[in-house]
Amino acid sequence: MEPILNSNEGKQVWYITGCTSGTGLSLAKKLLSLGHSVAGTTRDINKLKQLSIFNDKSFLGLQVDIVSSKSVRESIEKTIEHFGELTHVINNAGYGIVGSVEEVSEEEDKKLMDALYFGPLNVIRSVLPYFRSRNNGYIFNVSSIAGIKGYPRFGNYSGAKFALVGLTESLAQDVLPFNIKVSCIVLGYIATGFQSANDYCKNLIPEYQSRQIFGSIMKHIEETVTAGDPDKVADVIIENSTKSELPYNLFVGPLSTFEMAESKVNEITQQIQSQRERNSNILIEK
Repeated sequence: MEPILNSNEGKQVWYITGCTSGTGLSLAKKLLSLGHSVAGTTRDINKLKQLSIFNDKSFLGLQVDIVSSKSVRESIEKTIEHFGELTHVINNAGYGIVGSVEEVSEEEDKKLMDALYFGPLNVIRSVLPYFRSRNNGYIFNVSSIAGIKGYPRFGNYSGAKFALVGLTESLAQDVLPFNIKVSCIVLGYIATGFQSANDYCKNLIPEYQSRQIFGSIMKHIEETVTAGDPDKVADVIIENSTKSELPYNLFVGPLSTFEMAESKVNEITQQIQSQRERNSNILIEK
């Protein structure tokens, strides 16, 4: 028997970080149109107040500092108090920074990791006691194909997204006994404005030519790949929001997303096969 999501005939209550644009905003709009409830977070509540969804009676706008465990915990409590329950969480907030690993400063990297990794961890830790108590819940963590395959001049972003992919795989196994479903949404090239919004790090080193190289990568993608529609991405997420089983990686994007993932699998397979015989011969002799 499928678990009952809540007492109101399957009505869902979502907590969405980064709800003012892109996939987060598309998802919130779709959910509200379907009669569900949404708590949406932002660092600046004024950005939410400018959106039509802010005045929807089924929407709760929250100004949250996801780096602060206290701020996150209080926002989760407000969501449950306001709507009476919580059924789904999606860690969607984030941004990117461009530069080689040497160019990105410690301060810039820590800020990025806070937003892309430690922030989602705060949300996960805050919601799990409630989900365990009700023996049900869904957690979606938004990563990127750059969290499966590393790209030049985007290493710090990739590192954070790789970490989120690995965390999600382990988390899915941790909470399986509590009927909590977990999946990492691996996004490809989606028309959210994210790509153009990426900032370069402050201290670029001329020898790396980061502007030219990353710029040429983005130009190639824009010329050869048709971007995905964030509204259709929202549809895919919603389609998976009631399934009793979820893959711990949920790939969503143009065909290039899957081709890049397959190329990474092929690279790893080749490395394993070429190294297996020699590099496994390191056992202690008895």
